[in-house]
Amino acid sequence: MELPETFEAVRNSVIAFASKFVPTLPGKAPLFPAVFGTGFVVDKRGIVVTNRHVVEVFRKLPPHPTSGSPSAVAIVWSGVQKEAGGHTLPLFFVDIVGYSAVTEFSSSGPFYGEPVPDVAFVQLKVQNLPQLGLATEPNSIRTGIPVATAGFPLGTDPLVVYGKVTQLTPILRRGIVSSLYPFPCPKPHGFTIDVQIQEGASGSPVFLTDSPAVLGMLEGSVKGGPNIAVAVPSTIIHLALSEFLKENPLDLSGIPTLVELLERSERSDQLKWETFTDQGIGNNQKA
Repeated sequence: MELPETFEAVRNSVIAFASKFVPTLPGKAPLFPAVFGTGFVVDKRGIVVTNRHVVEVFRKLPPHPTSGSPSAVAIVWSGVQKEAGGHTLPLFFVDIVGYSAVTEFSSSGPFYGEPVPDVAFVQLKVQNLPQLGLATEPNSIRTGIPVATAGFPLGTDPLVVYGKVTQLTPILRRGIVSSLYPFPCPKPHGFTIDVQIQEGASGSPVFLTDSPAVLGMLEGSVKGGPNIAVAVPSTIIHLALSEFLKENPLDLSGIPTLVELLERSERSDQLKWETFTDQGIGNNQKA
């Protein structure tokens, strides 16, 4: 695969976390929900992995001013679809059923990663999502291999350039694995990539440029070095996911599939943010 094809295979599994409640000036409507973090689907039943510090934002958000319901929401995409005269990109604002963060961690020997990995899982109110595979084989992560990451650095700002909704997909960036913790070994305790990380990108998947295999997840940057991003390896995410599923049996009763959400939106007259279309592009252009 070339990187464009890899990104297409990854893109619909990347999730944005946002707040329904956006403070604005009096009488001014928000352009888009305030995106504050990223995640990606690791189980098609609606389980998304992100950072613990991202889900901690859920608790800090004020409740919705009218309904009192939680303000945190997940933004989920369907694939780009052809439509008469153009294309559409359906997206959905999905409620969060629950979440759980890793709070304890033990190792049989010295551990050179974060004492408690910055990992959390979120269950969304939707199922049958496209999930990404975690690369857990020894030597999957090696210094110098080309990698890419996709997420929402700077939150909503890159989505609303020119003072309007400009684009609605994750930002793709590429680099290399720049170091392994504690040194090159079959299953490193952590690793870095030479990609600048910014607020909102936490929880982004790090994947191979020629395959949608996920090597890890962005969690932060080296102090004083925002262009050196630190990532949690997929081996740790895989272990944490196994424990999460063991301790949290999933109840999928009443939870719709992504296809069902799409069918409902097609019957709705109030799509607003839910559909972004290129219909009409190319008309009335001047040299």
